[in-house]
Amino acid sequence: MSFTTFLLKTVETLTPFTTLSSLSAKLTDVPMGRFTQFLIRNFIKSFNINLDEIANQDLGAYKTFNEFFIRQLKENARPLEKECIAVSPVDGTIGQAGTITSGRLIQAKGLDYSLKALVGGDEQDSKQFENGRYACIYLSPANYHRIHMPIDGTLKKAIHVPGKLFPVGSKNISYMPDLYTANERMVCFFETKIGTVCVIMVGAALVGSIHTSWGGTVDRRKGLDIQTFEGQNIRYSKGDEIGYFKYGSTVITLWPDGVGEIPSDYETNLPVKMGRSMIV
Repeated sequence: MSFTTFLLKTVETLTPFTTLSSLSAKLTDVPMGRFTQFLIRNFIKSFNINLDEIANQDLGAYKTFNEFFIRQLKENARPLEKECIAVSPVDGTIGQAGTITSGRLIQAKGLDYSLKALVGGDEQDSKQFENGRYACIYLSPANYHRIHMPIDGTLKKAIHVPGKLFPVGSKNISYMPDLYTANERMVCFFETKIGTVCVIMVGAALVGSIHTSWGGTVDRRKGLDIQTFEGQNIRYSKGDEIGYFKYGSTVITLWPDGVGEIPSDYETNLPVKMGRSMIV
């Protein structure tokens, strides 16, 4: 086990998740000279990071661990599939993908969760996705952590839902009910050619913060924060960056019934790259 892996596992085991995430946010954003470079190089080795696709390959240019963690890729490192309606917004692994039935989504075998709770508790927000489709993609620490638009769209509303910061790896997904509705998340609604598409950025243990392109780093708070953007014409094209995580987490995408299907090979544990077909 590498030093970085050992350090992450030890701290995660011994520290409450919310405290741990706050501590992580502070430490990983602090320039620590040679120790920062040691952590970055050890992280690259531990998670087999492909340096060839990184835009800035000068490791000495990254002054904090998070500067490297949210690294940008070279132009065209993630080509967008053209023969599809929408693409995967992130690199990661398929957790679940399927049809939203009776207001419920599948979390794992034997566990489901509420669509209404997931999007923040408003029935008007949830009912537009009833009988629609969803794709849940888990980002491990090894993945590229920037989030992109799956389809051309205009931002209409964003809801920050406060919550816990439980880990979202396969073990917790399989055994902890309502995990995605318990955790902090940013719920983003976009108007597109196929109707409203929702991209949900779910926080988790060690996620120092969620960052959006329109609002910056999200401040954690106790109550719902609902922002509307009608008339502001905040538009994004397919593949445009819309945010990032400062550690592994999950992105869930929702879309209406009757406007596209999930690819036939979308199965649990399938690795995907940003730009790969998601709605066909």
